[in-house]
Amino acid sequence: MNALERWFSGALVLAGLLVVAALGVHRYGLEQYGEGYDAALEARAGADTLAVAKRADDNQATAARQAASNATITEKKHEEIQPVRERIVTQRVYVGAAVCGERPAVPAEAEGAAGGDVADSARRLVREDVERDIRALKLQVEEHLATARACQQVLRDEGMAP
Repeated sequence: MNALERWFSGALVLAGLLVVAALGVHRYGLEQYGEGYDAALEARAGADTLAVAKRADDNQATAARQAASNATITEKKHEEIQPVRERIVTQRVYVGAAVCGERPAVPAEAEGAAGGDVADSARRLVREDVERDIRALKLQVEEHLATARACQQVLRDEGMAP
């Protein structure tokens, strides 16, 4: 092969590659990589940045609403539980007749243990450790119930429940 034939073959291959490239740009939509492509990328990046900023603002507003709801729930719970807590702490715990049956009360003299509760044996006071545990349980139950009622009220106030 002489030099002219090699040059002609190279030119032909180059022309073929240019035709294939032009057809590929047209056929596969690669013309987007032209002048407008950079502008489209910048527009998309700007839109994404705005969307992220809006989402952050929405999240912050939601967090503020939730914090206000939590404060309202806590406030209503404390308002409701305070008188209940005082009643539970100040009243003594007695065993009722339903628990003890219909037995007659034992006179105070028959009690073997001496102490402040002996005089009140007819009303059946419970031991101090049992009373402490019962009070703690009552307080926990009342606090959970008060929290649930406060949550229900906030849901009603915000229109989330009938």
